Amino acid sequence: MKLPRGEVFMSGVVKRKTIMMIVATGILTVFVIAFFFRAGGAEMKNNLQNNQETPKRVSVHDPSIVESKNGEYYIFGSHLAGAKSKDLVNWTSLGGDYDNVTNNWLYGNVRNNLKQSFLWAGYDDGDSSGGKYAVWAPDVIWNPYYQNKDGSKGAYMIYYSASSTWRRSCIGYGVSKEIGGPYTYVDTIIYSGFTKDGKTDGKSTRNTKWDNQYLNLKKLTDSGVLKNGISDKWFNGNEWNHNYGPNAIDPTLFFDQSGKKLYMVYGSWSGGIYLNELNLETGAVKYPGTDSVDGTSGNYIDRYFGVHLAGGNHQSGEGPYITYDKESGYYYLYETYGGLTANGGYNMRLFRSKNVTGPYLDASGKNAADNKQNNEQYGIKLIGNYLLSGSNTGYKAAGHNSAFINGDGNRYLVYHQRFDNGTENHEVRVHQQFLNQKGWPVTAVFENKNDMISHYDTKEVLGKYDLYDHGQKTSSDMTKKETITLLENGKIQGDRNGTWKKVSGNKYDYITLVMNGTEYQGVFFKQHDENRTSEPIMTFTTVGNNNTCIWGSKAK
Repeated sequence: MKLPRGEVFMSGVVKRKTIMMIVATGILTVFVIAFFFRAGGAEMKNNLQNNQETPKRVSVHDPSIVESKNGEYYIFGSHLAGAKSKDLVNWTSLGGDYDNVTNNWLYGNVRNNLKQSFLWAGYDDGDSSGGKYAVWAPDVIWNPYYQNKDGSKGAYMIYYSASSTWRRSCIGYGVSKEIGGPYTYVDTIIYSGFTKDGKTDGKSTRNTKWDNQYLNLKKLTDSGVLKNGISDKWFNGNEWNHNYGPNAIDPTLFFDQSGKKLYMVYGSWSGGIYLNELNLETGAVKYPGTDSVDGTSGNYIDRYFGVHLAGGNHQSGEGPYITYDKESGYYYLYETYGGLTANGGYNMRLFRSKNVTGPYLDASGKNAADNKQNNEQYGIKLIGNYLLSGSNTGYKAAGHNSAFINGDGNRYLVYHQRFDNGTENHEVRVHQQFLNQKGWPVTAVFENKNDMISHYDTKEVLGKYDLYDHGQKTSSDMTKKETITLLENGKIQGDRNGTWKKVSGNKYDYITLVMNGTEYQGVFFKQHDENRTSEPIMTFTTVGNNNTCIWGSKAK
């Protein structure tokens, strides 16, 4: 449940399944039962006992995850697709791409119920001409403060994007008391791609002038919400200024540290990533009204689009996702660079901030707000393109993620994954995450099989490892596998030389490696690999102070 992400919401509406793990040395059955109950029923127990079975997979592009009242996990994605799971391993599809658009599981009659958004973009227009739809990248959150029409409080809120061209899009939202919908349309709140002269774009015949009644800009200026009217920064002459204004897609909702402020982060390419506060009871945007500079972060604030967090100058960067982690005290900002195709170099980046408005910095100290050029130098690159030992098919273009922290503080990264098989097929992947010594989330080498991280004897971690350096570049190249050996004397030998050490933390063991002048910090994690071997394999996962991530898995 995302109220707020990373928090345990214990009211009568929702109660996360948070049960203290029972430490009972030698009593394996007690351990299994405790974990089974926390994580969601017989399916979780089955995966603990037989976690080498092939998972039941689904294809949901741009997956956003949320936990329901009954403890099931739902993912919502582009094209009206979605799925659910009880164990974060096996998934059941709730709907494929544009299934049953006249009685859709999410929106009912899509054309009728989202018609206000479609006046501007997303149906039978531009790139979706010919009666097609373009409804993308929704995010769902439980908001206990939402005021329903019947006087009750609390609703699931879905924020979606509708798009006709690479710049003309809008973000709308709907509500439901049930996570599976259908969702009732409320309003369309952010628009992009408008002009001063109404000139058409792409294959469209739609008038794009900013004061058309199907936009909200004239209403906001006439009512005085936008105190100085429209902004000259939005336009390049009469045209839309895409280097400044965002493409209004990819919304994500989250609560701040206090749990009493609700925010939406959104944006794609073009002018970058923006942040707006929302009204808790209505879900409407609290438009800043005037242009200014944020006193905490130094980021500029646009009167309509909100606080600028990252990107601009039409650099790649989309699918923003912010989650607050109460253990580390940081807000983590994820976004994805590159093109989404298998050979487009799609890759996830990570920044963090102690303040919701930023500045969001990477491991090398660079500010996300400055990545308006050469952006591959900014942000921790989480996953590149790689081929695991023993696999026939490589992984490519991992991206557009969500991130989830359950009530026990267990962390997960959820994203869509393409493959090195000559197709554009994609599937949902879930990997566990852990905080390293410096409070950065590091991502497990293998996909989630519900293995539990622990402390390990030093003898267990010694030996030869396959090494995967995900690098910093936004590239379609496959990562070259290397081999290193962790020696008992703290030395590293093999394709790279250096030093390493293991330090015991409260929950697990940390690893620090120093190679070629770069320090990498992370954790050891013994987990089952993706080639269905009978025994778990020792791995390590690290983040370097140069924004690279290095994985290691024991060589066979």
